[in-house]
Amino acid sequence: MSSLLDEALKEKYRTNAINDPLVFAKDAIDWSVFPSILKDLYHNDTDKGGRPNIPIITMMKVLFLQSMFNMVDEQTETLIRDGV
Repeated sequence: MSSLLDEALKEKYRTNAINDPLVFAKDAIDWSVFPSILKDLYHNDTDKGGRPNIPIITMMKVLFLQSMFNMVDEQTETLIRDGV
């Protein structure tokens, strides 16, 4: 069960998200075209074991965020955890 503070923070983020460039990029770019373009560069080796691969669309979004907003890995990880 989430606390009152958690709910207040979520509501504050929702009201600020209107002017957020990340929210704009999420809706403005058609991310579904990337898998077909990049399928030759993506090698799925999970049949050999190990951690499952990250989807191409997710990786493209991460690279977009890092390049457009000049972010380091730690900043990007924080945004991913926050669900942007």
